[in-house]
Formats: sequence, C-alpha cells, structure tokens
Amino acid sequence: MDLHRHDEYSSFDGFGKAKELAELAKELGHTALGISNHGNTNGLVQHYMACKDVGIKPVLGVEGYFLPEYEEKNRGYHLCLFAKNHKGYRNINELQFEGEKQKYYNPIWTFELLEKYHEGIICTSACIASYSSQCIKDGKKKEAVAYLKHMKKIFGNDFYIEIQPYKISEEGLQERVNEALMKLADKLDIKCILTSDSHRGRDEDFPTYLKMHEMAEHDVKHIEGTYKERYMPSDKDLYKRFVMMHGNRRNAEQYNRILSMGRQMLKNLKEIENKVEGDIFKDLKQTLPVYSEDSTMLLKKKIKSFLKEHRKWNKEYIDRVKQEMHVITSLGFQDYFLIVQDYVNWAKKNDIAVGPGRGSACNCLVAYCLGITSVDSLLFGLDFRRFLREDKKKMPDIDVDFEKSRRGEVIQYVIDRYKGKTARIASYGLYKLDNLMNDLAKVCGLRTDKSVEEEKAYSNKRNIVDIKKLIQDYIDEEGNLAANELLATSKAKIFNRMYDDIVTHFTKLYKKVRFIGTHAAGVAVTGGNILDYTSLRIAKDGGIYTNYDLNDMENIHVIKFDMLGLQTMEEIHELRDLTGAVVDYDSVVKDPKVIEQFSKGETESVFQFDKKSVRDILVQISCDCFNDIVAANAMNRPGPLSLKMPQAYAENKMNLSEAKKSKYYKYTKESYGTIIYQEQIQQICVYVGNMTWGDADKVMKMIGGQSQSEDARAEFERTKKEMHDKFVSGAVGNGYSRKEAEEIFNMVLVYSFNKGHATGYSLISLEEMFYKVYYPEAFWAAKLRNCPKENYEKYKTQAVQAGSIILLPHINGGAKFSMVKKFGSVCLQEGMCNIDFVGEKVAIEIEEERKRNGKYKSYADLVARVPKRLLNNRVLNALENAGATEFDRDKYLSRVEQYNRTIFGKSW
Repeated sequence: MDLHRHDEYSSFDGFGKAKELAELAKELGHTALGISNHGNTNGLVQHYMACKDVGIKPVLGVEGYFLPEYEEKNRGYHLCLFAKNHKGYRNINELQFEGEKQKYYNPIWTFELLEKYHEGIICTSACIASYSSQCIKDGKKKEAVAYLKHMKKIFGNDFYIEIQPYKISEEGLQERVNEALMKLADKLDIKCILTSDSHRGRDEDFPTYLKMHEMAEHDVKHIEGTYKERYMPSDKDLYKRFVMMHGNRRNAEQYNRILSMGRQMLKNLKEIENKVEGDIFKDLKQTLPVYSEDSTMLLKKKIKSFLKEHRKWNKEYIDRVKQEMHVITSLGFQDYFLIVQDYVNWAKKNDIAVGPGRGSACNCLVAYCLGITSVDSLLFGLDFRRFLREDKKKMPDIDVDFEKSRRGEVIQYVIDRYKGKTARIASYGLYKLDNLMNDLAKVCGLRTDKSVEEEKAYSNKRNIVDIKKLIQDYIDEEGNLAANELLATSKAKIFNRMYDDIVTHFTKLYKKVRFIGTHAAGVAVTGGNILDYTSLRIAKDGGIYTNYDLNDMENIHVIKFDMLGLQTMEEIHELRDLTGAVVDYDSVVKDPKVIEQFSKGETESVFQFDKKSVRDILVQISCDCFNDIVAANAMNRPGPLSLKMPQAYAENKMNLSEAKKSKYYKYTKESYGTIIYQEQIQQICVYVGNMTWGDADKVMKMIGGQSQSEDARAEFERTKKEMHDKFVSGAVGNGYSRKEAEEIFNMVLVYSFNKGHATGYSLISLEEMFYKVYYPEAFWAAKLRNCPKENYEKYKTQAVQAGSIILLPHINGGAKFSMVKKFGSVCLQEGMCNIDFVGEKVAIEIEEERKRNGKYKSYADLVARVPKRLLNNRVLNALENAGATEFDRDKYLSRVEQYNRTIFGKSW
C-alpha cells in the first residue's frame, strides 16, 4: 500500500487525478491506497470513488500541521492522520474544522486537539518536515523522545513512525534521521512503516511535475533535488529503496537485520490496511433537518389554503395535488418542500425578488401551491412525472432564482437557520485550454512580456494562438481531450521540439485542479451534524465552506440547495418599485398587447428574446399565443436551428390536418406534432414504445451526441442499441409497424428541451414585455441601470428608437441611470457613472452630497462642496465635457437634442 501520498489537491505540489492514480496502484499490485494531501481533505471523496471503481481499499487521510500548542505565525510541522472507520473520519473533520479556527496559512492541530479527537484515527509521524524529524535534525533528541511518547500515549498502537527511503537535497539527512527514528522506535516500542511520500504517479511524469512547480514559481532546484524519487512505488520498489539506503556499508549480520526490518515495516503497513474499514461512507444516509413534526399535515394545510385563496379549489386541482402528494409522501420528501418554501418566503418578505421558477420544478403543482414557483403546471400542461416519480427515488432538485445582488442574504439565512447542518459548497477551478496554455507559455520559452524583444514577443503570441488552435481541434463539446491523437500529429511534435514539450505538458495538466474556490449558489444541508459528512474550512470573510464540490456531495448523500442569482430579477424588482405594478402570470399570458409584441418579433432587450435568431423564430412560426412563445424559447438553441426545427413547427402549424396524421400527435399537440420537449419524449417512449419511465430517462440523456472518449462512445452505442430494441419491440407490440417504430425512435433522438424550464423562463420574458409595453420609461431605466457594459450602448439606442428621451448626465441627477420628471415629461437620465474618468465612488459621493445639502447651484458650488481628493482636474474636465455641469437650460437642452440625434441615427 502506498499510504503517505499526494495528488492534485496538494496545490501545485501533488500531481495526478484520483482515477489515474488508483488505476496505477492496482497495476502495481497494491490492494489499498492512501491519500494525505497538505492541510486539506478536498480529494477524499474522489479518491474513495476511484479506489472502489478499481477494486482496492481506499484509506482516507490528511497530512496536517502540528504544534504542541498554538503559536501565532508558526506554520507548524507535518503530521499524518488516517481514518480507521467513520468515527475516525468524523474526528479528522472535527480536527480540520477546529484547526481552521486557529490557523496560520493552514489549520493547526495541537496536543489538546489530538487528545480530544483521537478516537478511530491512525496517526503516522510524517516526513522530514515532521516535529520528530526536525528535532533530530536540530540535535534536540530529548524533545523528539518527549513528542513520540506523547503521541504514543494519545494514539496507543495506532501511532506509527514513518521511515521514508528517498534522497533529499541535503545529502545524507534523510538517512541520518531514519536511523535515529528507528532506534527511538525500538526503544519506545513504536512500530515503524515504510512510506514513499509520493507526489506523482509515474516516474516519467517528472518533467511535467517540474513545469507545474515552475508555474507556481517554486524553487525548482530544490524540487529536483528532493522530489526526483517521489513517484508511486510498488511494495517491492519501496523495500528495495530502503535496503539500498540503509544496507550499504554493512556487514552480513547488519545487512540481514536491515532486510528483516524492511520486511517488518511492510507488514506493519499491511497491519494499517487491515485496521481500516473498506467502506467508511457506507452508513451515510441522505437526511434533512426536520422542518415540522407533522410535515404532511402542514403541507396539506398550506396547499388547501392557497388553492382556496386563488379560487382553484376544484376537482381538477385537488386530484392533481393528491397524485403529487402521494409521490412526495411515499418518498419522504415533505420536509424538502417545506424547507425550500421557507427560504423562498423569507426572501419575499425581505423584499428580494424571486423568479417564477426554473427547471422541472415548474412541472410540480405542489411547488406552485407553496409559492416556490409561480408556474401553474395544470394551466400550462406540465407533466409532474418529469420532475418526480416513485420509481425514480431521487431527491427533488429545486433551483430558485433570486436577484443577483441579494442572493447571498438568502444563503446566509439558510446557514443561520440550520446552524451546524449547513455550509457553502466548494468548487474546483480546473486547468482549461486558455489558462493552462497561458501558464505553460511562461515556462516553456513563450514569454510575451516587455522583458523580451518586441519582434520575439509578437512571434510568441502568434505561436501561442496556433498551439491553442491545434489543441482545440482535439477537445470535444464536453471538454474531453483526445490526448494520444493530439500528440501523434506532426504539428504537436514540432511545437514540442520548439517549446520544451509544451503540448505533452498540456495533455498531462489539462483539467487538473488549479485552485479551490466557492460554488456561487450551492448550499449543503444535512439532517445531522454536517461534520459527519465533510470537513469544513473557514474563509477570510468568516464564511464556512465544505471541502468537497457538488459531485462529491452527491456521492456521500449530502443534499444541496441551489440559490441562483439572476440579473433580470434585479431589473424586475426595480420595475415593480418604479411602477407599483405587479404582474399576474395567469393573466399576462393572455394579454393581447403583450402577445402582439412577440408575434411581431419586437422583443429587443427582453429576457431570452433579445437575439435576432429567436425574433426570427417568433415571426417564422406566426407566434400568436403563450405556447408559441415557450416553443420559440426552447427552439432557440444551436441544435434545433441547425435542424430547421422552427421551420417544421411553422409548417405543421399551418397544415394542422397533415400534422395530426403523425403517429405521435397525441403527445405533441401543444407543438403541432413537432417533438421539442423532454416531457413529450418521455410520454412517447412510455406510451408508444411501451418502455419504463426509467428507460425514457435514459433515452433523454442520450440526446445531444457522444463524447470523443472511446469508452464513452462504446457505452453510448451499447445504450442506444438497448433502448432502440426495447422501443421498437414495444411499439410493434402496440400496433405500430417496425418501419414506423424505427422512424419514431430516430425522431425522438433528435432534440429535447425541458418544457417546465422553458415555461418558467418565458414567464419572465412576458413580465419584462408587460413593463416594456405599459411602462416603457421605467422599463428602459431598469434595463440600463442593470445591464452588462457590453449591452449598454445597444439598449440605449433601442430606448431612443422606441421613443424615449435620454438626458445627459448632470451633477443634480443620479450616479446611475434613472427615470426622472423634467421639462414637463418623464425622461431617462444617464448616470454620472457612465462618464469616462468619473468613477462610481466619485459619482455616488456627488449624488449623496446633493441629497444631504440640496441641489448644486453652479460649477463653483460643486467644487466647494465635494472633497478635492475626489474632484481632481481629470474628473472635473470629464464632467464638464459631458455636459454634467451645464446650468444654462437652453444650452443643456440643445446638447440633449444633439445627443439623442446621434444615438437615434439619421432619421431622427
């Protein structure tokens, strides 16, 4: 077993992904594999899954940082801990979290913490950077003995001394320390083990490993001297290294003793392997906080109250709710719905705009009755089975959109509400094409900075672009790299010769972890203490975050809630405030003025309908109802556009009698016989092909093509054949000819989109259009205040062309774009922030001073009232040139007229 081992989660120090390292361990004959990254447990779940996949035992650990007692600004000494069982895993999580509270660079463990949380843990003394090794190196034998005794007292027979047989930069140091440690171990009755402290998988990866250190600006000479032998060894290789290091210059008796010691240390390593449970995560269950002692009754009460209040307490709605509640209660998901409703309601009560719904949660009438969504799934014909089914037995995944700037408040509410059971979720930033090539270029002779001559820098830039273009051809849509095919090309070989094997290094570092970040929206929630599942880290802002990402969380049965930030909800919040009007979704879908704008394709600047492609679809399909709007939204994707699906939709709509002859028309009425939605595909698979709903899910997942990965392609073809045979057999059994069945199956595989999601997002589009039609000035003000910079000029032009007047920014106006009543009409006024060289800070201070002490009476008044540190000559000139300090009414209006003429164009 390779116990003391680092992978990519030892940032810019370990090398290799969990899957490839587990496969290598299996190849080398290991029956178990350890992991002990520096100061973190980020890679544990991936290591666990990878080991399980290849059939070896995962040993979960961490190489942390120890101090006898905490000292400010002391980084600590290395110490390794490994979990024997789930109790040990939990205690490692406790130690990491407690260590986070008293850390300097990394979490620090003290004797006090180790004594408190030692149960279920195997402790090993670690490398040359350990406390005992450093004491020996510095001639402090007494301190080393005292430390080892203390560790033995805490961990008993679960404390082992590591003997690492590899050379380091300081000649003979490792050998001397090993000799001293072996003597102390014998004297103190502590077992020794052989460890490799491997930092990469294969020896041949060393050149790329060095490049990785160069990219991190580490001392590469030290790395070359100390890390050359730190690749994963077999037990035989490790034993051989030990004998080579300690068997030289020995007589026969001493040599045989060294051989015996080496064998015993490998046996002790096997002893550790046998102490560790093979399935530490087996008892982890997916649990939620209990929201109510009688959550079923509470849900029923809330649903009934909502339906009565909204005059929908009738047989159709009651029957649908009963069907959904049967599934929800049989799967035990009542608390999930109540928890989501709770934080959605909290956001609404705190004046945070919430989206009408996204994803397949829009298909759920219970979610609508609870106010989680604003999408009436009965009204819009949405199939609940796309969202939840008894046979699926998977926790619902309800994502909610909040206005972007305040989404963090909702996240914090959930964390505070379920303290100790929640945390923000980590994300792993990976090396992708651009960032990896840019980093490699700097260390492979492709520098482009001013320190190299101009002609060479220009040539290097060109070559970087060419290498990127070459590599891009071997990356598929899912981001998978066909590395062998790339390296076999003549161009790759040329670039490798020119630039220090740059393409080879790229293939080995691509998609490796570059940094540990934070998921923008995800919150992990558990029914018990979250430390049962994951260790936690404390960020600089005081926030508590998991050490695992979303995929890891799913693998250890942690439930995540996504609180997404949608910029459009900022606009809608402002529109509601500016106009006092709140859109009723059930009514706006029938508003003739709103629908008319869509039918004309006049949807510029409207959420999801701004692009020309979707405006063309609206006209092409003769959009005349909400169903058409939803369909246009779903079809405005590269796939259906390339397949000319909008054209088919339009033709079917025009020739409805012909469309009705389709063998699957019954399931595609809403789209005139055109298969667009996932819900339609599910129904066709089940009712035409006589397949199970689970099979229908598999068919849906197949849509969208294949990966370049050979294994993935083979799996795709196997699944496709299996599903094809099932569908055709079922359809023939239902009275379809084999030819008809084949044609329908091929149609099903063309394209699909989630109708629930398209419906929820189309409601946002309708809401924006409502304000654009009935409150145009407010619409443009909100749009221009919140749009990204790249859209600002476009929206400004659209506003003027739609009939709005835009006033120049003024020191008596706002810092940001606003709607104002001036010169006898409602106008839009640009904010001072939009003037070049006038920053937001200055603009806000000018506005705040005006609010505090009244309007500015003149240019001189501005200079007198606003601090000079903000109003330098550059800022003053910018304000003056933009007309923001013009107090002559006629001159100002003349400039405004000219400004609007310029924006509008020649036909003003």
